[in-house]
Amino acid sequence: MSLNLPKTTEINRFVAKANFYKQAGITPKLHDLIETQIDRIAWTAKVAPTTMNISSNKITEFQSFTIQLKSHELDNSVLLFIQKSVPYPIIFIIKGGRGCRAVAVISGVACPVVMSTEWQPNVSLEPRGNSTDALYKNYLFQISPNLARVRGDIEKYSEMTRLKKSIGTLKMKSKKETQINRRQDIARECYKLELKLKDLLA
Repeated sequence: MSLNLPKTTEINRFVAKANFYKQAGITPKLHDLIETQIDRIAWTAKVAPTTMNISSNKITEFQSFTIQLKSHELDNSVLLFIQKSVPYPIIFIIKGGRGCRAVAVISGVACPVVMSTEWQPNVSLEPRGNSTDALYKNYLFQISPNLARVRGDIEKYSEMTRLKKSIGTLKMKSKKETQINRRQDIARECYKLELKLKDLLA
């Protein structure tokens, strides 16, 4: 798994899980998830004008963390918590028994989003752009091509993700519902959300 960054960006320093336990807002459940799901965390790279010949604008720098799992999956709440604990955006590289995947957490929007590639034996992302902002956004496009459908608008992507999740939940609910009138109510609600999604992607 590689972000194909130049050596000048390399940090390769292990981050003790205990550092996150000191953060305000950690719950016993989050503590247990970190302990049971994560083997180790490494700060692998820092992308900034000081480490590459690039400029910056809104994003002054971003980081790359590699997380080695103990389990087959990592709960999204853990990734949201880690990102919240670090003042810069992070591109996560997750490794485990299912292979590896690249993940990014988009916070600072109405509905925070965790976007990721599928699990693969190997994932290689290409750095594209001459600024931290362009590099980061292009990594996001590679992690989730759906972001391009809303022209890189993070707020719209967040809303699109929320609507798709709600539509999926309603469809599952409809399958389990035995009352015809209730299924019709669910269908109408689902149709309204599908229209909103269509307008969003127009």
